[in-house]
Amino acid sequence: MTRLPKGWQSALAGLLILAAAVAAWVGGWPGFRPRSRPTTKDQSPDATAVAPVLLPAPVTVAPGVFLLGRTSPAAAYAVETSDGLVLIDSGLEPDAAAVREQLATLRLDVRRLRAVLLTHVHADHSLGARCLRALTGARIYAGRGDCPPLRDGGPREAFLSTYDLPAVTPHATPVDVELDGDETLEFGEAHFAVIATPGHTPGSVCYLLERPGLRALFTGDVVFSLSPAKGGNLGTYTAYLPPLYRGSARDFLASLRRLRALPTPDLVLPGHPRQDAVAQSPRLTAKDWHAQLDRGIAELETLLTRYDTDGANFLDGNPKELLPGLRYLGDWGGSPVYCLTTPKGLFLFDAPGGDGLVDFLAKHFKELGWEGRKPTAVLLTSAGEGATAGLAALVRSSGCQVVAPRAGLDAIRRLCPPGTRVLSDGDLATSGWFDVRPIPLEGRGLAPMAYEVRWAGKTVLVSGRIPVKLSLPEAERLVGEVNGPHGSPEGYRKSLDRLAEVHPALWLPAVPVHGQNANLYDDDWAKVLGQNRQPFP
Repeated sequence: MTRLPKGWQSALAGLLILAAAVAAWVGGWPGFRPRSRPTTKDQSPDATAVAPVLLPAPVTVAPGVFLLGRTSPAAAYAVETSDGLVLIDSGLEPDAAAVREQLATLRLDVRRLRAVLLTHVHADHSLGARCLRALTGARIYAGRGDCPPLRDGGPREAFLSTYDLPAVTPHATPVDVELDGDETLEFGEAHFAVIATPGHTPGSVCYLLERPGLRALFTGDVVFSLSPAKGGNLGTYTAYLPPLYRGSARDFLASLRRLRALPTPDLVLPGHPRQDAVAQSPRLTAKDWHAQLDRGIAELETLLTRYDTDGANFLDGNPKELLPGLRYLGDWGGSPVYCLTTPKGLFLFDAPGGDGLVDFLAKHFKELGWEGRKPTAVLLTSAGEGATAGLAALVRSSGCQVVAPRAGLDAIRRLCPPGTRVLSDGDLATSGWFDVRPIPLEGRGLAPMAYEVRWAGKTVLVSGRIPVKLSLPEAERLVGEVNGPHGSPEGYRKSLDRLAEVHPALWLPAVPVHGQNANLYDDDWAKVLGQNRQPFP
């Protein structure tokens, strides 16, 4: 496997919160202590003393409230009550080893566990619950919207979102109590108000511990971390993902408004305090707490306005019209199929996936009421197999013309049936079909090409495999190909420089990573190009 350069590994760090967990994986409430507790040699920092900040360690954050700060990447918390222990979240490990070890360090007897309150389904919060239930008889509580995947052990996206973690295997977890919100869970003198906060996942919930002299809010990933330098880190990333990953901008916005309307808690205990470079105090002023929520509210209001105005144009396998006349037909052969209808005809970008492309198009054309229509031309973003596997069958069935990069004309002519009209990118510029500028590229694959299309008042970039949105598997492929026999780091850099001159509103790549949104905003495009430059300085 090709190794990523160290500089790029750093650039990817923000994408790999859970991956870090996989690498790590490969003072009580007065009067309610059991008579004897296990001891451990690891007592630094002093686990029984109240810690003023959220350390990456097992510590007491308030009398009877404990942070299990070593359950990387997500924290778990324990609350000691006269009726036994209550655990909020259960860590990534199926055997809950880190949870059990930290309870021992805190001199809390795991056998006294009465309940596991899950904030949501994600693996780093839920996978230890089944073991703890089997070990102690504790009941598992979870928001109703997350109960089906918890009980089924899938789909994988429900547990791992966009993270590629082959070493993590989700499993089915029994849920004893389904929560809708507004319930009160009572354990001795401790009352937990259940606050439904969907948006990060459909079943996300916060738990507000209310006890004499203390109101502590366990937020799960509604609030990731507390660092003022980051403006507080909310778990809004799922609101930017396709529905497959179960986030919702609209629901998340309503949840933040719900929290904003409540009195400020004494403690805010987030899902990922280890994300803060400097350990933070969970005691937020009302001003700081409201400022964090207000930033999230403003962010989601902006996102929803963009979705409502431009569409949530996810390239997630579900066909949709991106702009009037510009359609994403879904994926065939693992690649997206884009189609533009103009007064001059019907145009496809690339011909992926082999001979079955003809039937794929016929099916979708029928659904659109286009029976009998045939493509006028197909514009190729490369002369390589990924863009051309279905080309010969498509040309035979439709007689369409082909636009090929000049550097790949000979290869494309050999693929096409005799008599096919094959145009170069120079011919396209004078075709008059629609407003399009071909951009010759280099550095990855055979004769790469991008197309800058002006359509419906917007700039659309169809770019093939240069650049790519980062994910760890796609990053590995990119580095291997650019450094391979048909690649060139210098050529790839030049291609990125050419594309930096384009300012697309929509980006249509040949590799939509995690069903990415075609819409680009703010400095999205500059960030993509910058990340693609990292491994090729």
